[in-house]
Formats: sequence, C-alpha cells, structure tokens
Amino acid sequence: MEDRLKYDLLKDADKLKMPVLLIVGDNDKVTPVEHQRLFYEKLPGPKELHIIEGAEHTFRETKHLKEIQQIISHWITSIDGLVT
Repeated sequence: MEDRLKYDLLKDADKLKMPVLLIVGDNDKVTPVEHQRLFYEKLPGPKELHIIEGAEHTFRETKHLKEIQQIISHWITSIDGLVT
C-alpha cells in the first residue's frame, strides 16, 4: 500500500496519446470502478472503459473471461489503423 501511494496516474494521464482499454470488475476493491472512471475521464485519446458485472479484481470465472475476450477482440478491430 505504501508503494502505491507514491504514484499518481491522474496527474499525467492527459499525456498518454495511445489508445487505452480499461476493463474492471464492478466488485473490484483494488482498483474500484470510481477510480477507473476518474482515470478514464483524464485520458485524451481513443479510449474505452468496460465494467464486468460480478467480477472482482482478478477475473477467473469463465463467463467473465469470455466477456473480456469479446471486448479485447472488438477493441483490436476498432483501433486497427489508429496505431502506426
């Protein structure tokens, strides 16, 4: 916990120019949805935030993993051509 407090991603989030995909479980206690939303709002470029219902920080259930697979597949297709 002490180490985590040394870093403030929000401060420089607006400098990130690459596409960003955020996936978080709605029961995530380590990186809560509220924190992910704050970060997402600061990002300037192409971005998506997906919230997996019923998931915690570590995705282990088959249904969550399938949903993540679909999200990532769609994301890769959607950013094709944006990244050089």
